[in-house]
Amino acid sequence: MVIYIRNIGTFTGQPMYVFPLFVTPYLLYFCICYALFHLSVSFRIRQLAWLVLCSLLVLGSFWVVKSYFYNLLPAIGVVFYSSWEDHHHWVLMQKIGQGLLIILLLIGVDYILFKWLKTKIQSTRFELMMRDRADSSLLSDHFLRRLYQLTAKGKKEVDVEVLDFFQSISNKLVAQNVRVALEEEWYFVKRMIALCYDRHFEIHGEEHVSQQFWNRSVPSLSLLTWIENAVAYSMDGTDNPIMLTWINQSDNLVLEIRNTIHATSIKRGTGNGLRLVNRLYESCKNDRIALDYTIENNTYFIVKLSFLK
Repeated sequence: MVIYIRNIGTFTGQPMYVFPLFVTPYLLYFCICYALFHLSVSFRIRQLAWLVLCSLLVLGSFWVVKSYFYNLLPAIGVVFYSSWEDHHHWVLMQKIGQGLLIILLLIGVDYILFKWLKTKIQSTRFELMMRDRADSSLLSDHFLRRLYQLTAKGKKEVDVEVLDFFQSISNKLVAQNVRVALEEEWYFVKRMIALCYDRHFEIHGEEHVSQQFWNRSVPSLSLLTWIENAVAYSMDGTDNPIMLTWINQSDNLVLEIRNTIHATSIKRGTGNGLRLVNRLYESCKNDRIALDYTIENNTYFIVKLSFLK
């Protein structure tokens, strides 16, 4: 655009193909400068080599530009300038040198800004990764403590099934995976449900979940924490089941976990588990996952995890 505006009088009344013919050497010149700059940065070319490259670029450009504008284009009937004269040597060399300096300046600024932006993005990603690992570690400690309280509740000794489940969870923690496949997390959810003898669970709509969604990733222990939370703060018995429902909608697949609220139990809660899960799911927004908590009629606590299609 800058080239067009500065030479707009040259293109007045000319066919459309004239401008591409005029701007082609500029584009080639920029591409060559760009390639030489990044090659020099990548291979750390010394100053002497830099001077040699720039000299070759200026001298080579002189003969190419002169042949292009004063020989090749006039031969096909396209004339931009008057006939070549001896004093045009210095004028052309001066323009090529100025163009080289301007282009190198622009490329240098672009490189510095790009490097700064790249460093900033990498730093932000690293900070998020470290935060997620820290939150996942805190969630693991919180979950194991609460899980033992729930599975060992009312028992004089912990049975083999509970110990096996704890071993499986420990193996997950040793792997230090912040994210796991939904299918893996759901498998452990069903195992945990089988260990909560004093609660009644109902699972609906599992057939709506395709393999595509089972492969989606979720924060490790997040679904298990919601089950633990539902068991800890709901009422005993079969009259108030904990509902796990998969809802297949037009634009997403929703997992809804609904439990009744036990007023006495809720007062004992600290909310640390849900707070940690929330922070882990903040990093999942780019994975097209949405999380929502609601309280319905002061009676039901509802978790909605939506996987956007």
